[in-house]
Amino acid sequence: MKLLKSIGKFFGGFLVLFGLTIFIISYFGSYAVSNFSILEKDINEYTLKSISNQGGMSADQFKEYCSKNPNDENCGILNKNPIIEQIKKEINEFIYYGNAMRILGFIFFLAGLLLLVFFSGFMAGLKSVSIISLIGTIFSYLYYKYIIIGALSNFLPKEIFDVTSNWISITLKQTLNFVIILGIIFLILSIGLYILNKNRLTSEEKISQGSK
Repeated sequence: MKLLKSIGKFFGGFLVLFGLTIFIISYFGSYAVSNFSILEKDINEYTLKSISNQGGMSADQFKEYCSKNPNDENCGILNKNPIIEQIKKEINEFIYYGNAMRILGFIFFLAGLLLLVFFSGFMAGLKSVSIISLIGTIFSYLYYKYIIIGALSNFLPKEIFDVTSNWISITLKQTLNFVIILGIIFLILSIGLYILNKNRLTSEEKISQGSK
């Protein structure tokens, strides 16, 4: 029975942490989608600068040229950038999967909570969930604050990273704010449940001593 409880608690904790991770990732994706206009602006500016430099013109001169020659191939790229169109297509697909991820994350989290409550008891289970979630938000904060930006800067070519840096930075900032809010909620819950549990144990001890 003890082994079964240990296994149940382990999988409960895992599901809580896994569900929380998926939930946060879904919000990261949602923020990235909502901030697409920032990326679109930076890509258009980069494209304009690149094409105008190739033609030996300034950005303003190239815009004036395109106003007089709208059928030019390069002007067509500027007006309907194929890179942006491809990203928009990917975003439309992600919106569906992003919403599904959020629901899936909640289901995993709830399943983990139920397992912990079942194998540990109501108060102890809730306390375990809040502590595990607090630890998960701390690691998520460290990941989105330090690891992901370093990984992207090393993985992406410098030109691509420079173009996407504003979009990435703003999206990460919003995600970090969301993680901080979650962390504060779970911290308050952890402290509250600890106090309630301690008061309950103190009351039980007093009752036990009184009965003697």
